[in-house]
Order: sequence, then structure tokens, then C-alpha cells
Amino acid sequence: MTITLPPALDALIARRMSSGLYVDTTEVVREALRLMESRESALNWLRQEAAVGFDQLDRGDSVEMDRDAFMNHFRSRRQAA
Repeated sequence: MTITLPPALDALIARRMSSGLYVDTTEVVREALRLMESRESALNWLRQEAAVGFDQLDRGDSVEMDRDAFMNHFRSRRQAA
């Protein structure tokens, strides 16, 4: 496969390789694609959780909690997913 990148992205790849973390362009692109997939997966999970939460609110099935309790609850659900 051959791809053509704009100069700014080509320079970004060169900088990543010069950092010593990546041996070649393939490693940089592979890592970028993995991160993109991970981000998309997290966003899909978040959308699903939001839909569940809004459905619960519409039914009047909600629990009041402070920010810390919410974040702890959110993190535990994310880890369980």
C-alpha cells in the first residue's frame, strides 16, 4: 500500500521517528491507527452509556450524586466494559 501525506503529516512522522520511539514509518502509522481505533471504541461506549443514562432520566430512574461519586461510578463502568 502506498499513501501520500501532506507535508505537515510527513514532518510529524519524521519527528516521531527522530524521537527514537519508532523505527520506521510503518510503526508510526500502525500506532496512530491503534490509537484511532481505541478512541472510536471509547466514544462508541460513551454514546451507548449516555443513551442508557438519558433513558433512565426519561423514566425518572436517577440517583443524585456529587462529581467524585459520578466519576468513580463512570470509571468502574468503563473498566467493566
